[in-house]
Amino acid sequence: MLKAMFPSIKKSMVAEKGNNEIKRKTSVIGLTFEVRPKTPINFTDLQTLIPAQWKLLQKTNEMLKLGLISLEKFNGNSVITELIINNTGFVQVLVAGKSVDLSEFLISNHIKFNTTAVDGLFRTLNTFSLCHGAPLNPGEVDIFSSGRKSVKERVECNETSKTVIRHIDCIRVVSLNSKTGICLKCSQCKKSRKIYNLNKNISTVDKENVDPNLAHLPTVIQELKKIAPNLNSNQLMLIATQMKSSECTSASGMRWPKEVISMSLTLYNRNPSAYRDITKNGWVNLPSESLLYLYKSAVKQRPGIIPEMMQWMRNEAINSNISNEGLYGGIILDEMSIQEDLQIVNQGRKSSLYGLVECEADVMLMHNINEGRYENKLANHVMQYLFHGLTGFRWPFANYPTTQFCPADIFVSTWKCIDSLYEWGFKPIYCCMDGSSNNRTFLKMHFPENEPLSTEMVARHFKNPARKMIFIMDPCHLIKKLRNSVLSSGIKKNHQRLLTVGGKSIQWQMWIDAYNWDQNNHSFKIHHRLSQDHIHPNNAQKMRNKLAFETLDSDMLHLMKTYSNTLGEAGKAALSGAVEFLKASSILVSFFGDPRPVKDMSDVRLNELKESYNWFKAWEKEVCQSDTSAKRYKSLITMETREDLDFMYFGVMSLIKLCIEEIHTEIVPARLNSDIIENIFCQQRSLYHGPMTNPTYNSYRTGINSVIIGETVVSKKSNSGRHSASPFVAEIPPKKLRL
Repeated sequence: MLKAMFPSIKKSMVAEKGNNEIKRKTSVIGLTFEVRPKTPINFTDLQTLIPAQWKLLQKTNEMLKLGLISLEKFNGNSVITELIINNTGFVQVLVAGKSVDLSEFLISNHIKFNTTAVDGLFRTLNTFSLCHGAPLNPGEVDIFSSGRKSVKERVECNETSKTVIRHIDCIRVVSLNSKTGICLKCSQCKKSRKIYNLNKNISTVDKENVDPNLAHLPTVIQELKKIAPNLNSNQLMLIATQMKSSECTSASGMRWPKEVISMSLTLYNRNPSAYRDITKNGWVNLPSESLLYLYKSAVKQRPGIIPEMMQWMRNEAINSNISNEGLYGGIILDEMSIQEDLQIVNQGRKSSLYGLVECEADVMLMHNINEGRYENKLANHVMQYLFHGLTGFRWPFANYPTTQFCPADIFVSTWKCIDSLYEWGFKPIYCCMDGSSNNRTFLKMHFPENEPLSTEMVARHFKNPARKMIFIMDPCHLIKKLRNSVLSSGIKKNHQRLLTVGGKSIQWQMWIDAYNWDQNNHSFKIHHRLSQDHIHPNNAQKMRNKLAFETLDSDMLHLMKTYSNTLGEAGKAALSGAVEFLKASSILVSFFGDPRPVKDMSDVRLNELKESYNWFKAWEKEVCQSDTSAKRYKSLITMETREDLDFMYFGVMSLIKLCIEEIHTEIVPARLNSDIIENIFCQQRSLYHGPMTNPTYNSYRTGINSVIIGETVVSKKSNSGRHSASPFVAEIPPKKLRL
């Protein structure tokens, strides 16, 4: 630090006599002090003394907040050093959000407002060195993995990169007397983990279920290639393991390669009964169910953000060759109801309770302060967070058991998730949610005077002002709301509305009449997908996107036009309102179901989307100017639906503009929805726990790994994609197994 503050000094050895011996001591030469005049300044004038590399983050009459962005990058992200100076002279320094004890760096936490003190403070802060974490040698990268007390990171510095391991309590700054450039926490973390690995009993290798070498297989595979040269590598591996397993006298004596275990886990995860039939009937020898369960449970799921889960997510993205553009994406959130049930789960020597409300610490503290007491409650909902990349990468990375999140709870938890994604190299640039009242209130909290349209749905990032966060209402949920508005429109007593546009009504009876006419008069139906489920949906069918889309798409528009032409001029005039409505709705259905990417702002589909939005706004303006409030309620779609339409349109347009002009990448409209998270809920309700409407939280958390392994990691559109996740990529060894 002395060399950094005084670059002109040099070290020198000096001989000193004393007690009949000569001692040599280290001294410095060339050290000069320049006494500068202490010119007093006001607190409001501090901004004029800020060095060029420091950026102004926030300024008020009572506080000045500055930031210094590091040149080093950790998992692709820079670290910001924050300097906070109050008008009382109190100084606080934060590095990556962690407070620094200034006394360890010989800095007072109070300064006087003069030019000398302020200049000295900045010169001293410039000597801070960031802790890069304990570096891992090439042979140690596979040995060390993220755990509860440490995480693996990739550090880029001076055009070089290295893999390090960092303690979760790392103070992020190196002490003055450090010779290694590593903080004490990270250094001790690596030492303790290394000693633990070395002290493992080598004799237990024979008892493991996986042989990492499998030295016998290459020879067998080479022989098989000579016999059947057209077999691919997976087929050769499977045949070789069948030959080896047939020689084993017991099931526990077989050492299975990773490829076979991954394939077996995928089969077992999708249909356990079929897997048992294949193995027990002697068709194929495959790993036992108990072994597969250990691998499937390699990452122990629990509420909140789990470092092991984030590491698995990051490694799977690397394994899937996700591009830099694919690391940009959105965070999707939604709630599902669960049973109120408390279950005790024994995990080794520990027991855990699952089923209570468990949120972020800040959320729990807010509830305790608000209610005036500490109380445990049974959860009846689970909030799921999922990351969806622009190129299709998807991952459910966090969930919270709750009693239905209020807007403040959503705010805190969502921004915790966003920060965590950035720490692990992912870059969420938009947030997609359905149009529930709590979600709309949460959305409006990010904008001045609760007016999201004032900034076209682009909000300020709370941790880094240089970043943007765009909020979008789920288009699929909006289309279902439009269908439901028409479904409740009519002249019967049970109808709540009578939608009217241009003096012409829009009634669901028109859809029923067109459907019946098509069924009775054509052997080859004009709208061949239309069925009774579309026309007379029950409560469960009203939730299906497919049914809503097919009653508002271009095929329905064609059917309505054809049907109106058979009714003469009077019938055509009566159905003109429904035809105009279908013209606008079919554009929405077509755009948000289109798998073709939008590559520039001149795309004709964007102009069509604008025309559809303008039609709905013109309809709203026409009714609001001519009708009373009572008639306005019956003649228009609901106020919430109109508001969601505004949020959806401006959010989507801002996101497309950001991707094309700033990120320089394309975006697929069919991916801008929350269908993926609804798909997870469907799997949780029916696929992995038997047919149950509301599973318990313990069942839900154990099913997350099954969902990840069973579905594809990269989706082409929304619910289809390529390969599934692999438990070996998680780098989290289960008990008694070495991956």
